[in-house]
Amino acid sequence: MPNTPQPVWKTRVVRNGFPDRRFDVEFWQGQGDEAIFRAAWEMVVMVEEFKHGRQPRFQRTITRVQRRAS
Repeated sequence: MPNTPQPVWKTRVVRNGFPDRRFDVEFWQGQGDEAIFRAAWEMVVMVEEFKHGRQPRFQRTITRVQRRAS
């Protein structure tokens, strides 16, 4: 069995009202750019499937700009 690292869990207790965002900011800064992008893309895919029932796709529009003859 390969030696895989165990996930690190980070928790907090919230009492008396809505918490500030410090915990969230520290958590995501610790994850790194690749993990943030992966999580954001996962949300994009989930929303597209929920709203439209399909996988997201790239926009395929082409525009040609041509100078007018004087």
